Amino acid sequence: MIDQFVGKVMSQSVRTVPPETTARDVATLFADHDIGSAVVVDPETGEFSGIITESDVMQQVAAGADIDSVRVAAFLSTPIITIDRTENIHAAAALMKEHSIRRLPVTDDGDLVGILTTTDLTHYLPRLRNTILRKRNDLAKQ
Repeated sequence: MIDQFVGKVMSQSVRTVPPETTARDVATLFADHDIGSAVVVDPETGEFSGIITESDVMQQVAAGADIDSVRVAAFLSTPIITIDRTENIHAAAALMKEHSIRRLPVTDDGDLVGILTTTDLTHYLPRLRNTILRKRNDLAKQ
């Protein structure tokens, strides 16, 4: 098995928002930056309180919430599941499957350093396949 670490596959540009951010503001952030989530961080403590996703915002819209006044603190996904950047991507994929999530904030000594998404893993798979094939061919030549 070829080990690859989360830190090599993750996206380093993870967005954060404070809990008082409105649903409209977070939706605008998503549209402006072509992203699907943001980690909710308390600006005073720096602690993660959850994650907000496109699905969370869409549920608010579907429920008829006033997106100009409802704050992300009222509907963020908790508890937040994170993974350390030194963990193997296989462990990350298992964690994502176990918790039925598509986005996994990545930490280093407790600090937020990136996010791993199912898209990141999907884009990495062809490279992993090529690496496996190359190693197999190298072994066959020996």
